[in-house]
Amino acid sequence: MRELYKDHLSKILCVLDQTMQENDYDEIVLYSGEAKTIYLDDNRYPYKVYTNFKYFLPVLKNPHSFIRYKRGEKPELIVFQKVDYWDSQPKELQGEWTEFFNITYYNSLDDMQKVLPTNLKNTAFLGEEINRFENFSFKSLNDYALIHVLHFSRTIKSAYEVECMRRANSLASRAHIAARTAFLEGKSELETHLVYLKALSYKEEEVPYTNIVAFDESAAILHYVDYKTHEYEAKSFLLDAGASYRGYHADITRTHVKEGHESFKDLIQAVDASCLNIISKIKTNMNYEVLQEQMHLDTAEILAEFKFMNISADEIYEKEYTKLFSPAGVGHYIGLQVHDIGNTISDKYGKAHTMSKKHPFLRLNKNIEENNVFTIEPGVYVIDQLLKNHLGKKEFNWDVISHFRSYGGARVEDSVYINKNEVENITRPYLP
Repeated sequence: MRELYKDHLSKILCVLDQTMQENDYDEIVLYSGEAKTIYLDDNRYPYKVYTNFKYFLPVLKNPHSFIRYKRGEKPELIVFQKVDYWDSQPKELQGEWTEFFNITYYNSLDDMQKVLPTNLKNTAFLGEEINRFENFSFKSLNDYALIHVLHFSRTIKSAYEVECMRRANSLASRAHIAARTAFLEGKSELETHLVYLKALSYKEEEVPYTNIVAFDESAAILHYVDYKTHEYEAKSFLLDAGASYRGYHADITRTHVKEGHESFKDLIQAVDASCLNIISKIKTNMNYEVLQEQMHLDTAEILAEFKFMNISADEIYEKEYTKLFSPAGVGHYIGLQVHDIGNTISDKYGKAHTMSKKHPFLRLNKNIEENNVFTIEPGVYVIDQLLKNHLGKKEFNWDVISHFRSYGGARVEDSVYINKNEVENITRPYLP
């Protein structure tokens, strides 16, 4: 990983060098962030590092720390190391990446200003807690000339970033297998969720997003997280859950069903085939919305094949009935964030990109570029809230819809890397 990381950091610093010169900055300071206190309480929310901070280096659990970068020089990492007996102390920083930083430490927040540059008139600050730094005399606080450049840069992944996501997918796949076993053994939704965490040795706050652990009809709630605590004879199981490696995320969905429910098993297989079919259509310079349309074409075929409707696949598609059964976007960028930033800007200057009017829930509507990484996640669901305005219409086969209602729905989600020579599915090698 050493050479991959070295190239990754060099890419970031080259991008910054040019932008800093264009905007008359000598130096940039990034703040890792703080563990926030709950309002009118002395308990804290789980700490989450500032995303652009971890773009530079895999330091995820060190609040009140800084990266200082002076144009053309070796960057410095200033780590806050609290000295007391109330809280666990951060572990010593290790890894091949450490040789590329000058690392120093400070022990008291009262010394924060002392560890920063003495002259800040040409220094930019980037971080979430700008109120703390308003009196520090930085030239700017969160200048979007810098932020847009970083966010746009993050849409094009380095080889290091892709390798981190491969490893995150490997970790998540192991936990998916453990959770599937728990479901088949009759565990509750909550117990299945806990089995997933145990397989990763994660605490609750360490998963990249709240696990969606949905049995039966709960799978029709696309972001279902209200885990049932009691055990019961569930038929089906939709798991949308990820993992992280060095701050980079996996986002995987699989749907399972117990023996004896062949019709829903076949539906899962059809959705899985759609996922692979959509991936097979990916080409560079293609607009991502083309993949959204492919998902709806596939969904129309599925609805016709499984007799959800009494009209042809062409009619289902033309009348946009697929949006009732597949209302979500086909996918999104992924990386340091699960829904990685950069979907809405088309250049390093932050020019806003027009989003899809036809598909308002589609997060990504840009042309596909080499070294993008994004998800593909088709699904077919029975969502009564979307169907209620069509009750009684003869175009709908309400008996079949009623049959599948108790399973909620099926979704399959992989992540893909747009390599120079191929579209690499970075999920399937670990979880078919």
